[in-house]
Parts: sequence; C-alpha cells; structure tokens
Amino acid sequence: MLRQTNKAALTLPFDASPRQMEMEVVFGTPSKNCDGAGVCMLIHRLPKSLDIRCPHAPAIIHCSPGRELIFRFRKNDLNGLAIQAYFTSEYFQVDEAFRIPPSLVRKWNLPVRWIQPGRYPIAKFYREWRVYFSF
Repeated sequence: MLRQTNKAALTLPFDASPRQMEMEVVFGTPSKNCDGAGVCMLIHRLPKSLDIRCPHAPAIIHCSPGRELIFRFRKNDLNGLAIQAYFTSEYFQVDEAFRIPPSLVRKWNLPVRWIQPGRYPIAKFYREWRVYFSF
C-alpha cells in the first residue's frame, strides 16, 4: 500500500520527541554481506569522514508506542542507486530479520528485538520517504 501526498511532511525538531533517534541504516541482507533486500544493520551515525562500501543512509527512527517503528529517509540523503534499489516500489522488502539495537529496545521499552521478514509500506512525501515497520 503506497501512502503518497504532495504535502510537506511535518518535521519535528530532532530533540522534540524522546521516542525519536537519528541512526545510520545499512541496507541489505545480513547473511549476504549487505547484498539483497532489507536492512543489514542499524548503527549510530557514522562520521562523514568514514566511508563504508555497503549501501547506507541516515534515517530518523521514530517509535509509535506499541505499534511500529517509522524510518524517515530524507530524499537528499539518498543516492540514485539506493533510491532505485529500495524506494521505487510501494513496499520496502525485508528478506531476513534484522536486529533493533538493544539500546533502543531498552530506551523505548519495545515489545520486540527484531523486525521480521516481510513487505512494509512506504509513504512518499515531498522531502522524505517513510517506511512503517509494524510489530
């Protein structure tokens, strides 16, 4: 299901919500050394001077209490290859479960530690894409 709107997304200041954190999303499948579909890992932001070969992008991760994690990807933070590979469909494909960092699980008291394989809806906004990972 594609959620699309021409309206600008409401952007809260980074520290406006205690259930929001900016992290680096490394795309791919964990057992395939970051090849394939999905999220290989979530890590704290990388220094700009560090370059890794795996496709990755910063995302603001927001927790909707008890229901889902929302990954907000700013369009200007993604390169053309990442857009083609992950954001041209109405769903974000996850081929293999990926781990939510234990610090987030504890901080937000999440009911799960892993996001399971599946297809998760993508919403397109003027300046960002949002992926909704339901629990």
